[in-house]
Amino acid sequence: MSGNSRAILEATRLLCASRGALQLPKLHERLRERCNITAEDLCTMVCEHPRFVLVRGPERDGRLRPEECTVVAQTSLRLCRSYGRGEPCGGCEELHLCKFFIYGTCRFGKGRKPCRFSHDVRSDHNYRLLRECSLHELDEDELFLLLLQNDPALLPEVTLTPDLPDVAGMSAFPL
Repeated sequence: MSGNSRAILEATRLLCASRGALQLPKLHERLRERCNITAEDLCTMVCEHPRFVLVRGPERDGRLRPEECTVVAQTSLRLCRSYGRGEPCGGCEELHLCKFFIYGTCRFGKGRKPCRFSHDVRSDHNYRLLRECSLHELDEDELFLLLLQNDPALLPEVTLTPDLPDVAGMSAFPL
């Protein structure tokens, strides 16, 4: 693995271990412990590699302050919606995984009744996609955090609450 590839992997791991984001100087400090990278090389990597997004803090006096910048890990890899609905997808370029397995809440797979969706991150289909995105070296927790942070299909469903009754005429709750 080249030095740059190793730095990208290590930076991704550090970000995932920190809930998906770190301030730029903190990332540099922790990354230097794992591989030799200059601040300039890190800034170039973060700005040019699609794995990272640099969230800039407010500019004061026309200057950008690194300590006010946050690096966020990102991926274009998504879960297959057709697979998640139990429909055929025909050779797609998205992961075939149980979304509840990613959440850590699948009630199947561990019990007597098997889950109808895959819990195999390393299946032929999924592993090929992970390799193409250079995510194959991440462990499951790191990968799942990255997916949860980036895949809109993994966001919780929004439910509308019914209109609440008018409380103007109600008495206070008894203590």
